[in-house]
Amino acid sequence: MYDGAFPDTSEAPVVDWIPVISPTRLAAVLLCAAAAVCTEGRAQTPPVAVPPLLLPVQSQWSMSATAESSYGYKDNLLLSGTGEERSAFARGSLSFLLLRATTGSFDSTFFGQIDGSRYFSGTTIDHDAKAWTQTEFGYRFGDTLKVSLPLTGYYSDQVFDVSDTEVERLVARLKVRGGMAGPLVHWTIHPAWWLEAQAVGEAKRYADGSNDGRVGEGALRLGWKRGERVELRLAALQRWRGFDRRSCYTAAGRELTGTRLKIAEREYQVRADVTWDAAGAWRTMTRAGVLDYRDNGSGYFNFREHRLSQELEWKGAVWSARVAGTAKRMDFHVQTVGFGLAPPPRIKDEYQTEVHLERKLGRNWTAIAEYTWERTRSNDTIASYLANEGLLGLRWSWEK
Repeated sequence: MYDGAFPDTSEAPVVDWIPVISPTRLAAVLLCAAAAVCTEGRAQTPPVAVPPLLLPVQSQWSMSATAESSYGYKDNLLLSGTGEERSAFARGSLSFLLLRATTGSFDSTFFGQIDGSRYFSGTTIDHDAKAWTQTEFGYRFGDTLKVSLPLTGYYSDQVFDVSDTEVERLVARLKVRGGMAGPLVHWTIHPAWWLEAQAVGEAKRYADGSNDGRVGEGALRLGWKRGERVELRLAALQRWRGFDRRSCYTAAGRELTGTRLKIAEREYQVRADVTWDAAGAWRTMTRAGVLDYRDNGSGYFNFREHRLSQELEWKGAVWSARVAGTAKRMDFHVQTVGFGLAPPPRIKDEYQTEVHLERKLGRNWTAIAEYTWERTRSNDTIASYLANEGLLGLRWSWEK
């Protein structure tokens, strides 16, 4: 068969081509045959084994830690409208994050944080402290479904405004510890859409036992992303609270002995996170929510809460800044303020503003400055107060 390398002689009689082969052509044929044999021999020779390139073993674990120390001043330690207590303070914070990278289907994280403040001039309050830990184990079913189990523990020793009746203005230093656990399912419906469902159980224990109880929560969240710059979230939550010692009240504000208070909450939230430039320097976070709070008695503790918060964040090469504000209103349905035939229903407004500024001083060191303004207003004058806090500090960060 003609192969295109030599003239086609497949149709010529055999007796015609033998006499015409010259010595030159014969030598060329023999050289080509020898070359083919050599090539075939090299092709059949097994390749020399090359040792694999030795790369450093990459750790499946990554760690980071921060330590922060600051000095500041707060002008209302007791959150009081009349008996303000002022003091300078020193504050410290430690946090630690341990992350196990996804290998196969499993991943896990651990986070812990401790905060503490010491008030030098405080007489009623001389310190506060908080601690929080969370461990989460996750398992992935393919690329779209993940099931995880967060386990959270916390401790708090600080001043709270726990006035939930108009009869008594109650600001107290409370020590509370608790734990939460509940499975979380995250489903990526579409590259731009995701859905989460979670059930959580929580137990709370106070040092004086006044508000000991259990909390159950069910949550459903829906998210939508447009690239890396826009994300919207909707959430619906239902909570059930059962108190071990607290009693129900009549509509007139009298305690009903022998009863046990239970609360049902229904909350709806919307959230929008937007990055405004391609470099990711400017970002805003907007949140809004509505909460309905209902008791199992006369409705004395019932209220509706509306909440709105806005945060603006800017990050540069050296400097970064954050400004955040929150506004909240609570409208009580049964509780009233004052006397007379038709006293007005109780209302309570809470406002908070925070300005945070940072400057990098090196690879591991950052200088921080922060100011917080807090205001609570009510048609019950004794429940209104104003508090200001400012601080300067340093943060040390480490990663591995």
